[in-house]
Amino acid sequence: MKMFQWLVTLLMLAALAACGGGGGSAGTQMVGAETGTGAGTGTGSVASAAMTLQLVDATGAALASPSLSQTEARNLKVTLKNAVGTVQAFKRVAVTLDSPFAVLTPQSGTQLTDAAGVAVFAIAPASVTSSGAVTATAKASVDGAEVSKTLDLQITAGNVALSGLAVTPASVQLGQSVNVSVNASVNGQPAASNSVTVAITSTCGTVSPASAQVDGNGKASAVIQTTVSGSCSVAATTAGVASPATASYTVTTAPVTGIQFVQVSPSVIYQQDSVGANSSIVKFKVIDSNGNPVSGQTVNAALINPTGGVHFCDAAAVAGSAVSAAPSGEVSFSVCSGTQPETVQVRATLAGASGIFTDSNILTVQTGLPTQRFFDIAADRLNLYCGGYFTSKVNNDFTNITVNLADRQGNPVPNGTPLALVTEGGQINSSNVSSCLIDGGACTVKLLCQDYRPLGSLNLNGSPLGDPRPGRVTVLAMADGEESFIDANNNNRYDPGELFEDLGAPFMDKNEDGLLTLAYKNRITNTDEGEVSYPIAAEAKGSLACPANSNVWLSQPGTCNGVWNGSGTKPDGSRYTPTKVRRSIVIVFSGGEIGLPGQYDASIPLASRTAVLFSSRNSIVARLADLDGNPLPADATLGVTVRKPDTSNCTAKLLDSVIGNSTEPTVHEAILEKCSGGETIEFTVVVTSASASKTSMFTVTVP
Repeated sequence: MKMFQWLVTLLMLAALAACGGGGGSAGTQMVGAETGTGAGTGTGSVASAAMTLQLVDATGAALASPSLSQTEARNLKVTLKNAVGTVQAFKRVAVTLDSPFAVLTPQSGTQLTDAAGVAVFAIAPASVTSSGAVTATAKASVDGAEVSKTLDLQITAGNVALSGLAVTPASVQLGQSVNVSVNASVNGQPAASNSVTVAITSTCGTVSPASAQVDGNGKASAVIQTTVSGSCSVAATTAGVASPATASYTVTTAPVTGIQFVQVSPSVIYQQDSVGANSSIVKFKVIDSNGNPVSGQTVNAALINPTGGVHFCDAAAVAGSAVSAAPSGEVSFSVCSGTQPETVQVRATLAGASGIFTDSNILTVQTGLPTQRFFDIAADRLNLYCGGYFTSKVNNDFTNITVNLADRQGNPVPNGTPLALVTEGGQINSSNVSSCLIDGGACTVKLLCQDYRPLGSLNLNGSPLGDPRPGRVTVLAMADGEESFIDANNNNRYDPGELFEDLGAPFMDKNEDGLLTLAYKNRITNTDEGEVSYPIAAEAKGSLACPANSNVWLSQPGTCNGVWNGSGTKPDGSRYTPTKVRRSIVIVFSGGEIGLPGQYDASIPLASRTAVLFSSRNSIVARLADLDGNPLPADATLGVTVRKPDTSNCTAKLLDSVIGNSTEPTVHEAILEKCSGGETIEFTVVVTSASASKTSMFTVTVP
């Protein structure tokens, strides 16, 4: 029986041991004594981990009142132990707040306990105006079980005051800076660092920073950059303060020490009789010793070395004055060109202070008129598939004709300079007009393929006249300008006695013989035709022979006047008279097929027909032309092949693959190899347009 009771007791002890708490140590176990019946009982208790959460001061002493201070440091002290009272070192503790009225340090609200099982978190009101209650909750995990504590805290808004607003120095010159500082206190104690933000404003400058936080001594500081002179004030305020703190200081006017050149716009103007701008605005700025603009100052201006009539527009003189404007301190002078090209500067001087002055950048006065030597005309295709008289014809293809104009110094003429163009055939079209305005020194027009297509020329008596070939179109471009001259003394204007290239009346040389023929016949149709000249100013036209120079064929013979024509003022004060500068270009309305020998009209010169110019077993040289005796289109492709007996190894290749730009029939060479004679060399030309494609061939037998 005793053995049985002993076994029962052992089983009860085992059962009690199995009933220990989940996260803590097992409770104290007690074993029951034997009874008369033989039964035994036992009782036990379970302990849990312990956490304390306290509000302490900077020394760690617990505070009886759960209130946060606006001026003194407060901490949350968390102590962590397990169920048997052992401190929990290096355990993670998390603290959270249920209100934004307070802030923790560290901001994450988490850190590890130290070796004594303690974690300390700094806690403070979010601002001096924070007021209300906040609950702090600390949590941790011990032996797998979470433990937590809460603590209710009270926050009372602080009583903020500003004092000791100071400005140093008390007087400065305009443009200099002053330092501002003010003391902030909370509940009578210096405000903690960054706890109070002070807004600082001033009547005479820019404050930086405009909102300053207090430093560790409770002082907020800023700098005022002065922008206005006079008696000035500064004010400082912050939240919770009913009336701002104020102070005063003085800003004196800085002395005027200089004049700055600002700009000249435009920097290039043109003579009075030019298309371009004839006036320019020259600006200066009056500044003080700090470089700041000063208004209300009188500035006198004068032109430096004016020689060609340039003057101040409003005064019609070479001197003027103006008052600097507020707030920029700038003063402007309008300068107008005269009748001669020149360079000039404007000198600005402070009234009553001759030692304070400055000079502008150089203002250039250009002629603005195109000169004959700097007149250029070109086309992107000199020969295009349009067709003449004996060839096939197509319409609406075009070539671009570009005219470049410059003055006597090679500078582009002003934008907007008008250019007139006339044509012997086809249609000139630039935005639906036959003229164009110079832009960037150039303008471009289209010459369209259409009738009229020129028909060649013949004297009224039937004798040859000029170029007899049809399909050759002369285009003439003209603009008001001046004759080219040799500027012997390099003063950029014409002086009597200097060499020049005389021009007469311009005319369109349709038949390309250099003479004005008022009446003749179209060679093919025997219909009436004639050339015309174009008017120029009476003072620019004479009855003298025109010189043989680079302008030959550009003037009607016997219309030069022997005097220079252009822009500017003569020695007697009268004005020179401009003339018409001009250039012409021949555009060929080419056919689309090679003209073959034996097919040509008798009117087409032999030297302008398709022909073999040289032949050998090593080389074939051929001249290719259309049936009008003109070159084939510039962009036509060119090829060569060999037709040969089976026994021949002859090959041929060309040195070029397109016809190319030309106003005359083009010459092409086929290089031969291993030719024994009798082979046929085929020159093939393919012409393509928007409306047609033609392939033609010229064959030559190897000798």
